[in-house]
Amino acid sequence: MKKIYMYVQDTMADWENGYFLQGLTLQKMAGALKYELQTVSVSKRAIKTAGGITVVPDITLEEIDEMQAGALLLIGGDTWQEKSNQPILEMANSFLEKNILVAAICGATLGLANNGILNSYYHTSNALFFLQGSDKYKGEKYYKDTLAVMDKNLITASSAGSLLWARYIFENLKLYSHQTLEAWYNYFSSGKVEYFVDLMNSFN
Repeated sequence: MKKIYMYVQDTMADWENGYFLQGLTLQKMAGALKYELQTVSVSKRAIKTAGGITVVPDITLEEIDEMQAGALLLIGGDTWQEKSNQPILEMANSFLEKNILVAAICGATLGLANNGILNSYYHTSNALFFLQGSDKYKGEKYYKDTLAVMDKNLITASSAGSLLWARYIFENLKLYSHQTLEAWYNYFSSGKVEYFVDLMNSFN
């Protein structure tokens, strides 16, 4: 079973991965567990999210197995410019070079910008000026003012784009059928009961 590694650190914006986590649970209804989520950090010290939740990482960076990696998720937070996050950003670059999915949202996109990763991919963030605060960011011509962008094996999103970000992740990983994914996205973006019915029927 492939691993989805989700990096966790103090101040992590724990609401930004909510739609992704919900969607991942649909694997059981789809009848096949293709991906396992593992939280990863620089150590196994408990971290405190922005919402006040305590998370104990499953593994450290040294325990990541690239051969088993299906994706690396980088969640927003206030600490992405700190040196402690440099190792995971270097790993993100390595994953991209190996055609492994990297998905970053909100403040994590600034971390990518600080490493020059966004200079050659179409991408988005909270705002263009948010990224222009990085001296290493030269990717203005690739910036798109939208909720989320998928370019090859890199997915980026603004803080308001977590639902579309999750959809792009599932699309990239080919986790569900088109019918299931369309119904799931339509239901959570509208709340209409008919889409919930479509979602349930897609598993039959």
